[in-house]
Amino acid sequence: MELNTRARGGARRSAALRATALVAPALLLAACGIGGGSGGGDAATMAGPCELSDEVTSGEPVTGEPQGEIVLQTTALKSSFSEYFDGVIDAFETKYPGVTVTWQDDPGDATFTQRLVTDAQSCALPDVLNLNQTTAYALYKENFLLDLSTAAPDAGADFIPSLWDSMTFPGSDHHYVMPWYWGLLGIQTFNTDLMTKVGLDPSTPPTTIMEQFDQSAAVAEGSDGQAYAFAANPFTRVPSDWQFMDAAITTEDESEFTFADDPKVLAWVQKYAELYRDGALPKDTLSSDVDVTQLYSAGDVVWGSSIPSYLRYVQETNETTYGKTGVAPLLDARGAAIAESQLVAVPSTSKNPATALAFARFLLDPENQKAFVSDERVSNFPSTTDSMDIPKFTDISGDTPLDQANRLSVELSQEATNAFIYNWSDAVQSAVVSELQLAISGKKGAQEALDAAQEKANRILADQD
Repeated sequence: MELNTRARGGARRSAALRATALVAPALLLAACGIGGGSGGGDAATMAGPCELSDEVTSGEPVTGEPQGEIVLQTTALKSSFSEYFDGVIDAFETKYPGVTVTWQDDPGDATFTQRLVTDAQSCALPDVLNLNQTTAYALYKENFLLDLSTAAPDAGADFIPSLWDSMTFPGSDHHYVMPWYWGLLGIQTFNTDLMTKVGLDPSTPPTTIMEQFDQSAAVAEGSDGQAYAFAANPFTRVPSDWQFMDAAITTEDESEFTFADDPKVLAWVQKYAELYRDGALPKDTLSSDVDVTQLYSAGDVVWGSSIPSYLRYVQETNETTYGKTGVAPLLDARGAAIAESQLVAVPSTSKNPATALAFARFLLDPENQKAFVSDERVSNFPSTTDSMDIPKFTDISGDTPLDQANRLSVELSQEATNAFIYNWSDAVQSAVVSELQLAISGKKGAQEALDAAQEKANRILADQD
């Protein structure tokens, strides 16, 4: 099993935003998505049809010695990590002899969302939940998540500050979720030999998305059709490229999509279409489900996947390409890397919130996270600062592409911020990409395609409410 950071409900939306962090014997963690109503900082007495306890709605911190029974639900972890979780549970039950923790593990398949929605509406959510970001936001909007800013004001003390500070939902400055393991986006890998052949200098790789596009134009001019910049399908680049460009993809409260009105997005589409027209991108990959990892390993494209762990595959399948791979940062408009996190939350409907909150914090404390990420199969980062103090992160020797990516990932991790468009669903992704493909192929004008994409996206958003 591969651990991956699929926080977006489904499938293969932005491969970039399913990035891993460390590139060791690559194992990324998995998860899944829902849809919503209205949340906020006030202590409402209901969550959907469920009446909340006085303990939850008092507006005071949740306190008390842990006791009684709670249920923990993780996602797709039991088959590979039973020993770890059994140990954490045993330790907690030993520390609090009156507590029983029952562990259940959801497979994280296509019906994950519906099962969780059903549980929420039936007032039967587990007491501690491992969530992806889309699902967490939907539960928050219906008041199904405990307000940590009120219930546990010190909950963020141990977490990486930039990560914790960015862990709020649109329209609220309160925290309802805690970050767990996470992947980092902010690294580019490239074929130095191909760059040299087309007249580019591998020692000065692009530093922004549009610089990458500018350099990609040289690939068309200098490769004589023997190499390409990257795969043509924008599926893996949207919306992450726009996030890196600090484009106004939505209104601040995410109630409406606005990307078609941003000149930066228009310039991105226009340049993308030019690259496709001029032969910088392989024509047969515009609408195909092409694997950029295989393209890169075969030496066909300059820029590889933005998921650094794919270098393990390149090393195993084409040592020549691997040996010619360069590694460098490619950061967002703020000069920082982007994190995509798996989350832990306590539902507001828990009948034992004090024990649930205590266990959630115990699971995420620095020592337990340190033990978790020390497993060589895990190539994600921990969310607490102290958990980074292990040889896996501090003693990276060697100068292979993997070593370089590892060191750079660790360096960037301490300033990374969580970035997520909570209303960018799989349906929105498909609608937007289909219009972008028309623009890139020249069948529609860039602005016309963006306007159509935005209209479709907002229609989908309206139907979700």
